[in-house]
Amino acid sequence: RTYVDIVSTIVSGYYERGDIEYGPYFTVFSFNAVEGARFRVGGRTSNQFSKWVEFEGYTAYGTLDERFKFGIATRGFISKQPRLLYRLGYKHDIEQLGQSVNAFRNDNILGSVFRVNPNNKLTDVEQWKASLEREWFTGFTNEVMFRYRTLQPLGTLRYEKLDEDLTLRNVNTIRTAEVSLNTRFLYHEKFVSGEFDRLSVGFNKYPTLELHVAYGAPGLFDSDYEYTKVVGRIYKRFQLGAAGWTRTTLEGGKTWGTLPYPLLTVHSGNETLYLDDVSFNTMRFFEFISDRYIQLFAEHHFEGLFFNRVPLLRRLKWREVACFKAVAGDLESKHYEELLLLQNMYGLYNGPFMEASAGIENIFKVLRADIIWRLRYNDHPGTSPFALRAKIVINF
Repeated sequence: RTYVDIVSTIVSGYYERGDIEYGPYFTVFSFNAVEGARFRVGGRTSNQFSKWVEFEGYTAYGTLDERFKFGIATRGFISKQPRLLYRLGYKHDIEQLGQSVNAFRNDNILGSVFRVNPNNKLTDVEQWKASLEREWFTGFTNEVMFRYRTLQPLGTLRYEKLDEDLTLRNVNTIRTAEVSLNTRFLYHEKFVSGEFDRLSVGFNKYPTLELHVAYGAPGLFDSDYEYTKVVGRIYKRFQLGAAGWTRTTLEGGKTWGTLPYPLLTVHSGNETLYLDDVSFNTMRFFEFISDRYIQLFAEHHFEGLFFNRVPLLRRLKWREVACFKAVAGDLESKHYEELLLLQNMYGLYNGPFMEASAGIENIFKVLRADIIWRLRYNDHPGTSPFALRAKIVINF
């Protein structure tokens, strides 16, 4: 039972004790240039408490800014057959804009330790969120969401606007009230299901289709901007027999409206030594923004196609992997009227940004390490044409 508890805590990040799960353990302590040392305590209710409703909350304190941050949330089933799930949440905390959903959390101790650059362009975010998710049949899901956010710059981040008389004015806050509809479809999808979360598993010959449509309502709760955003995504895994397998993601999006840069598409960069599958690992945070874009991620796993021909490497059971990522986009000049771009922030005016990598996975059964080559825009300050990134991968 002790071993089960340890493994469960390592994988989930939470330690279960009766009705409460304490954690995540990797957020108890972290540090950044704005908060200094950050201490956090939190938890959520366990399945022993209820298999229909879950409550969670946390509070955090920074020794440098001397501020408390906190968040509370709940989710629960209205119905399990069909799956009808609600979510409600409020938080007032610090975030890193331009960070992918797959990256280390801002308060993850590993993200603090393995950063390449100082974490000093942060944003104070106050957010109210409510959503309702419905599965119409296996693999087809809709989610309706309302989100209200107030953004304030922190650290070296600035919101600055040039008035008509050419005077520079600081903008203290940005407020948005957004209604969105998210759609996801994968024909004949299979899951591993917990009480609340599900993980899509197994090879599927059909692609995963996703569509996100959002509308910003001006004036609602003093919201500042009106806009419409549409993002579409296609994900597909190809099994290639003895040659291994490939996964590809094609994504495109467009934003209508005149907006400041935090509300546009801030392309996902990575300023840690951690290998992030869904970001550009040689791109800095806030380096590129767009109001319309298309990007492609392609990754091929050779499964020992070449290494198995070398006796020593065959015994080590190392595996080869290669990756290519590219994004092309544009940015209309009208957005400059809302906020000035940051220093060393760019649109993708000179063609697509691209990077390629070659790596080895299954090192000691759990480690993957990649050498990444930045193919374009190598004249930008603070960038390097090559980078080394690694991550832990557990394959069953």
